[in-house]
Amino acid sequence: MEKNAKRIIAIVVVAAIIVGGGLTAYFLLLAPEAGQYVWSANDAPGAPAGISSSQIIKIGCAGDTGEIQGDANYEGAWFAAKTINQAGGVVVNGTTYYVGVTREDTDESNTQLVTSRGIAAAERLVYNKKVQFGVGGFRSEALLAYQEVFMDNKIIFIDTGAATDIFCDNVANFYERYQYFFRWMPINSTSLGGEILTTLAGYVMALNTTYPNHDVKQVGILAEDLTWTGSLIAAIQSYLSLFTNFWVQLLTPILYDISLDAADMNTHLQTLASQGCDFLIPVISAQGGILMMQQYDQYHYPFQIFGIDVQSQLDTFWGDSGDACAYETVMQTLHRTNKTTKSIAFWDAFRAQFGHDPLYIAIGAYDAVNGIIDAINATQSFDALDIIPEFESWTKSNPNPGVSGGGAWWPGTHDLVEGYPYGYTLWCQWRDDGTKVVVPAPRWAYVGALGYAIPISDLYPATLATGAYEVAPWVNTAWS
Repeated sequence: MEKNAKRIIAIVVVAAIIVGGGLTAYFLLLAPEAGQYVWSANDAPGAPAGISSSQIIKIGCAGDTGEIQGDANYEGAWFAAKTINQAGGVVVNGTTYYVGVTREDTDESNTQLVTSRGIAAAERLVYNKKVQFGVGGFRSEALLAYQEVFMDNKIIFIDTGAATDIFCDNVANFYERYQYFFRWMPINSTSLGGEILTTLAGYVMALNTTYPNHDVKQVGILAEDLTWTGSLIAAIQSYLSLFTNFWVQLLTPILYDISLDAADMNTHLQTLASQGCDFLIPVISAQGGILMMQQYDQYHYPFQIFGIDVQSQLDTFWGDSGDACAYETVMQTLHRTNKTTKSIAFWDAFRAQFGHDPLYIAIGAYDAVNGIIDAINATQSFDALDIIPEFESWTKSNPNPGVSGGGAWWPGTHDLVEGYPYGYTLWCQWRDDGTKVVVPAPRWAYVGALGYAIPISDLYPATLATGAYEVAPWVNTAWS
């Protein structure tokens, strides 16, 4: 049934009650539409008490409540709102406004994904809570479904967690409909694959010098069998094709069902070890990383782990894994290093507020909400068709970087520009004492005409590193 039809029926019912119910029912007629959310100062952290709904810039967080990804999205948006509001909000055409945030559960981390739950969450944000902007997204299969609610209603939606290329491909190919979609975090899957390989190349070449008795060459991939991993694996395979028969051999990628157990995980690791794997690239966004590191630590498999493991980005992963994640090296948007002039201050303030490190999605949401307010301030408008051109003006020549870098979009795609100093990741390695450091990230290229590799620009400056890269002791023994 259409919304307007529902509203008409509701009014008729209330009118019928008025006939026999007197004054009480009359007030029901004047009340907000059934189910419509009433915004207040409680939704605007750090704002003065008593502000009205009309003074609130309404931002909806779409994510899986109770899971690290959805909670991180809300934490980042909430913390940005608090910071902005405590600083006095934003003045638009002479009126002061404050940032309000609310969230709805998309249940997108559920191994048994039901996309209608995400759609229902988006509908609650749009129709019941009347949000003006949306932030969130993590699992591509879910976001592909519920983003359409925002597009239908011409509401700007900022992706803070899904990497799959298709979202911004849609912007490029169907701009009129998808112009309201922007990716604030992370860089896309193809770019992530490129950064993995260019960094890994530098380490493999250096380690072949360190271990002359072992040919560090075999690279395995262990990935969730999900939409987002497809384009990333394709990018890795594409980059590796440039180096075939030179420095690396790619083993057949292993794709696993995200409902696997410890025994299944160990079978995959045994397979990789039997094939002579030297470096394992994980492509993991959920709990599989804990299983992987527990089995790796128990059986001391003779390969290094170097890739994407989302849960391993958090400081809590040490305890979650049972102190078993030493020597894993993972892509991480931010750590306590001077990535931008705002990074360390944000890192310390976030930890003080929440008691744990920020996940990449929290960083994306924090930067996204600040970006929304920057655009509102610049345009003195809340209209999406005014704000979109402002966002689009943030290019490599006119960036608007946040705490993570970023701040620039490729023309026509609304996708983050990849590469220093815009959209790029850090590489962080766990130590055996439960600490984590940012390691250097060399980048190399194979020059066919010369027949050897030469170093090119680093993925990020060496000054951002806070420790050296280490080889696990059992791997050191196997390679020596």
